[in-house]
Amino acid sequence: MVPLPNAPNLPIQHLAASFDDVTNSYKYYWLLAILEHVRENQNRIIAVDELLARMLASIWYPTNYFRLSFGKQDRLGQIALKMGTQAGLPMDAKRDQVIQIARQKVGEPSGLADEIRSLAIYVPYRFLRPFFAEQLRGAKDWVVNGRIQQLASETFNRSDAPCIYRFIAEPFIGIEIQPEWFDYLNRHLTVLTGFCFWHLVNYIQKNNPNTPNVTSKLFEPGQRDLHLARQFWRSVFDNTDKLTCIYSGQQIQTNSFSLDHFLPWRFVAHDMLWNIIPTPKNVNSAKSDNLPDLNQYFDPFVTIQYNAIQIIANIKKAQLLEDHILLFRVNSTNELQSLSFQDFRQRLYDAIAPQFQIATNMGFPINWSYV
Repeated sequence: MVPLPNAPNLPIQHLAASFDDVTNSYKYYWLLAILEHVRENQNRIIAVDELLARMLASIWYPTNYFRLSFGKQDRLGQIALKMGTQAGLPMDAKRDQVIQIARQKVGEPSGLADEIRSLAIYVPYRFLRPFFAEQLRGAKDWVVNGRIQQLASETFNRSDAPCIYRFIAEPFIGIEIQPEWFDYLNRHLTVLTGFCFWHLVNYIQKNNPNTPNVTSKLFEPGQRDLHLARQFWRSVFDNTDKLTCIYSGQQIQTNSFSLDHFLPWRFVAHDMLWNIIPTPKNVNSAKSDNLPDLNQYFDPFVTIQYNAIQIIANIKKAQLLEDHILLFRVNSTNELQSLSFQDFRQRLYDAIAPQFQIATNMGFPINWSYV
């Protein structure tokens, strides 16, 4: 990881040290919320409630949509899920909508608002602890917040090694970013955001050691690019008599079909062709994000994939087989095509079965069957 840019008179090492020995996600999302606010509003004074709302919106997709684990001690994601349930938010709600609901909920007198505000008891203060490590050495836990608040105020206007922000009570409970630090944040927003996400990805990967594509699961899902998948299956349609849906047994119409992710897209967060098959639109809608019954559907899935690869290889469209070549670790289209059905099946099973177990552990519904 590239170190943070240096700056005269600013203790950059203390900012970097804020991410040492982190046991939950709060500090990452706290700094990301500050950076986001600076980028959008160019204001040095920020309400704590506003930062909490942005933190909840940022963790919404990793926890609610993609079902990532943040560890047993981490309450931020749990609070986001509770907020979504109370507000009736769909799991794919837009980020602006999540922020709006979070702002509303934190301002209401309720148990949920108390839970959200409880995050502010420690996070804004403990984020600053590396700035005052020497002064706080041996301090009792119950005096740390007050001492940090005092030290942040005392060092705020220093010309050398000032603290990044201080705490304010008017016009609202919030923080005020120190002017030199504010200039630094503005100059290096991209680098700082990348630095923070790098640490966040490492933290999440530790809590989800075998989960695929963690990096893509930190944000609101973007538009999927299924161009290659459609080209793949249209080429198959053009060179075979008919294709039958592996789930329903229905004949698939070439002018009206959906592309199904055998392992749900919300789990894999990719569009690799070895995981995609055509289905009638109503069947795809019914399957949704469920995990299909492997005993019932795995062999039909292998068969349609195997036959499709033979067709694509025969019509010399090797560019459409790159995903399969990477998955099966073969060196060429010819080597892929020459795999026996049993060898093909075993390799595909070895790749997919462990991911089914991980998705099951994450709470994706299992043993789906079309009826």
